[in-house]
Order: sequence, then structure tokens, then C-alpha cells
Amino acid sequence: MAAAEPLLKTKFLSDAAHLLRFAAPETSAYLMSECADHLSRQGSCVSDIYRQHVCTACGHIMIPGQATELRLEARSSCRKKSTSHRNGAFTSPKSLCKVLTCGHCKSITRIRLATPEKAARTKASRKKNDIISEPSIEKPKPNTNASSKKRAKNRKAGLQALLSSQQKPSAGLSLASFMK
Repeated sequence: MAAAEPLLKTKFLSDAAHLLRFAAPETSAYLMSECADHLSRQGSCVSDIYRQHVCTACGHIMIPGQATELRLEARSSCRKKSTSHRNGAFTSPKSLCKVLTCGHCKSITRIRLATPEKAARTKASRKKNDIISEPSIEKPKPNTNASSKKRAKNRKAGLQALLSSQQKPSAGLSLASFMK
């Protein structure tokens, strides 16, 4: 039970802060900062998920689009180095960085995103994929819609025949044609 008490306290503080987010934003920020202090006193470090959810400076719950700004920036992880094998300088690959600006205190939180690994493909695997896909292209595809197309054409012809039979050629104008 003693081990569960710190978790219960942080959960209670977090839930209370979320409930008061719109009614009393300052109180909510205070409760979230107390929650962060409680976590640090327990010896657990603040994760990136917590940092993008709550401002570490003021405790404000950050919701992008509601006075909180979210941007993605491409930043180079290292500066240009003077020692290189070409052109005298080279740049390292750029990494993405999520930048959150708090709507309450305007502090900036940067969270570095992991760069995706490049897909490594060999020529042999490409040739295997091409060989497998070629026979499937050459097979003639049976036309399953042929019978339905014939039925539609017959139906259309039948409707046209009905319309033509209903129209009777008139000999000329009569008094009834002017009465309409």
C-alpha cells in the first residue's frame, strides 16, 4: 500500500488539474506543477510525453490550438565541420524537433523526434519482386461484367421499344392539341 500512495497522489493531482483546466486555469497549473514536483521528489524523471503535455515552467496543460502553439522544425544535430573529404565542409543529417510554445508563460519546449531509419534494399531483392510480379500481369483477366453489360443493354433496348410503341404518329393538328 505504501508503494501505491505516490502513484495515487500524482494521479489525483493530475485528474484534479484536468478537471479545473477550463474553470480555473491558474489553479490547474498550480496542481500540475505540484504533480511535477511530487514526481521529482519520488526520484522519477519527467518523460517527453509529460513535457509535451504539461509546461515544465508554469504547469499549464498545453493543448495545441488553444493558445498553445505546435511547430515541427528540422534542425541539424551537429554544426558544419571544417574537416571533410569534399567541399571543405559537410553537414550531418537533419533531425526533426517538435517545438511547443506555452500559451500561458510563452516558454518553449523542444522535444527531439527520432529520425526514421533509411530503408536498405538490395538489387537482388528488387529483381525477385519484379520476377514474381511479371507473370501476374501477363494473365488474361476474365471479364465478369460481360453478362451484366448484356443485360443492361437488353433492358435499355426494351425501354426504348416501349417508348416508341406508346408514341403514335399524329395526322395533323386537331382541336384537342390546342386545348392542352
